[in-house]
Amino acid sequence: MIRKRLSYALPLNSPSGFTYIEALAALSAAAVIMSLMPAIFTFFQNVNQEPAAFDTDFFVLDITEVFQESEGIEVTGSKLAITFKGDKTEISYRKAGDRIIRSVDGSGFVTVMFGVDRFDIEESPERIELTITAEDVNFDETLSFRK
Repeated sequence: MIRKRLSYALPLNSPSGFTYIEALAALSAAAVIMSLMPAIFTFFQNVNQEPAAFDTDFFVLDITEVFQESEGIEVTGSKLAITFKGDKTEISYRKAGDRIIRSVDGSGFVTVMFGVDRFDIEESPERIELTITAEDVNFDETLSFRK
């Protein structure tokens, strides 16, 4: 009787495939990783993050860029707004409610910062100082602009 070798079975000395030791090592590594996952998730859930203050960063960058491109600066509206004058445009910032809004040439507005508690303008012969406080995001800054 002649036996045919089955074509779907691998020979015992074949270099392809996993050995039992390799499979056991892979399962052990996976078990260790899975046992650490609850501790990792718990750690990252307990991390206290400060509230994101993207609008404060945007406001500071925006007003700085406008100041650098302007030719003049003045306080308008009984110290309620600060206006930067350029070649063809005037850009002003003022507080409306709990927001700081930006107007171009006195028309329209874009909200550039939310949650503002304080928006104070102090003027001296050499400079204008703008103090802004927003307690929600722990923001308390004084910006100083040379005239």
